[in-house]
Amino acid sequence: MRIVFVMFGAAAFVGCTADSQESQIDQREIPVVADVVARVGGQSIGASEVESRMATEEVSAEAALEHLIDEALLIQEAERFGFAEDRDGERSVERLMVRTMLHDLEKNNTPESISEEEVGEAYALHAKKFQVPERRRSWHILVEDQSEVGKALAESILRELQQADDPRTVYDRYSDGGPDGLNLDVKAEDLPAITMQGKFKKAYKIALFAAESEGPLKKAVKTSYGWHAIVVAEILPGNVRTIDDAEEEIRELLSQKKRFAELITIVQGLEAQGLVQYDDQGVERLLSMPGLPERAE
Repeated sequence: MRIVFVMFGAAAFVGCTADSQESQIDQREIPVVADVVARVGGQSIGASEVESRMATEEVSAEAALEHLIDEALLIQEAERFGFAEDRDGERSVERLMVRTMLHDLEKNNTPESISEEEVGEAYALHAKKFQVPERRRSWHILVEDQSEVGKALAESILRELQQADDPRTVYDRYSDGGPDGLNLDVKAEDLPAITMQGKFKKAYKIALFAAESEGPLKKAVKTSYGWHAIVVAEILPGNVRTIDDAEEEIRELLSQKKRFAELITIVQGLEAQGLVQYDDQGVERLLSMPGLPERAE
């Protein structure tokens, strides 16, 4: 909720003059806060408040302080417009302002608002992202031993696979640990389709993608897990998604990008006005806590 709350506080304050802010501060009874960490308008936030929020919400110092700042911005703006006379109205005001701002941002930046020209430019700019690389699905019988004894057993299993009318019958025999009398641990596994860039052992991937066709490989493959008797189950050729296939996705991404751009503009406006200031002495108490936001210069 950090980004949403900051945006609403910022958006509301953009239209607020310094005089109106000062008059609101003068009309309120401002409590004395010890160990001030930050000031929002005329309200101070103390280290004890940050620590309490950290405990109740189980968040970092950064998140706790940000939440308190957001709430202070919302409450002050709500009071300026007469939406809430006390803190009991805080949550309902937050919900109202969140819904209103999101509605406006989404209304002005829908996927349908993205032009065909923008879609075409985005497709051309990110053409590589729409290329689907070749994938290969496999299964293997693994001898969990890296010695020559393990290699000999894996090669024996591979010969069984190569000679079998249906290699899956061999898989089934080893799926429960293999025939009686084996002195090594053996397991059979079905593996998902992967690309050459997938997070698999390098030797396994190289052997898998070097195969010219589906079926058992010619040699057993060694990895840090042991020796593998590998079967290429399916080769899924690479292809390129057309602009028609990707259009809906592109429109959604571009509309989201525009919404974020507007939110960033609002945040920059808030920072430029200097509405939030950190107190150096108060911040010292929180410096040992992880995630504290950088202090304003």
